[in-house]
Amino acid sequence: MKYTLTISLLAFTFSTPAFAQMPEKMASDTSGTGYIGASLLTGSEYLGSANEDVTALPYLSFDDIKGFDLFGTALTYRAIELGTGEGLGKWSLRAGPRLAYQAGRDSDDSINLNGFDDVDGSLLAGGFVRTTIGPVGFRLDAGQDFIGGHDGFTADASVGTFYKTGNFAIQPSATLSWANNDFQDSFFSVTNAQSTTSGLDSYNAGSGIYAYSANILSWVEIDERYAVSFFGSYRWFTNDAADSPILNASDGSDQGFFAAFSISRKFDTNKW
Repeated sequence: MKYTLTISLLAFTFSTPAFAQMPEKMASDTSGTGYIGASLLTGSEYLGSANEDVTALPYLSFDDIKGFDLFGTALTYRAIELGTGEGLGKWSLRAGPRLAYQAGRDSDDSINLNGFDDVDGSLLAGGFVRTTIGPVGFRLDAGQDFIGGHDGFTADASVGTFYKTGNFAIQPSATLSWANNDFQDSFFSVTNAQSTTSGLDSYNAGSGIYAYSANILSWVEIDERYAVSFFGSYRWFTNDAADSPILNASDGSDQGFFAAFSISRKFDTNKW
């Protein structure tokens, strides 16, 4: 059963927070394969923005090149790999280190961010654990920013399932996102000085669960060489994030949608 996702985009890594937050695949039994192609994407300008960008960009993904996987904005290594396989009556466990990029936010993205500092992009060092029990998959990703972006620690827990018939596959999933105080302050808090310049109320967002997401991924392989895929994710901000004056401003929103449509060509990396 092929289970490689084909919407990992290197260029988009550095331009959209929605893609940086997308849940990763929970199952894959294809090794030594990669995809290269083009995508059309739409997502929020920044976390909590009601405005969206539409972008066409190239992408690259690969699955198990000497234990390394590239998916979305994350590079992982399979340090632990156990189990009987994936599918009905089988189980698997995979874990290892993870390096992931998260986009930041520019203060000129909104008139309501007047006086705010830019939030630079973040590089998170951490790890992942992924397990499948029959057709159900669970995944936990966590990491700490170490390059001075939001300086925070984040964790995403996902559960999902999949169905495949012929060359077509579909995977629905749900994700819960948690972050510490540094992350929350960077994107959702408003200091007294920022309140004065922007007109937003002062606000201090504490650590905790900040969002839930419902996701759907589908793809079809064509002629064993090409693939067409679609990914959609709807996010609801919650708790302190949902109460932030930034999300409740005139161009803010406590909900967000991200979608990616991709066309790709498969390449073999077994000889690398």
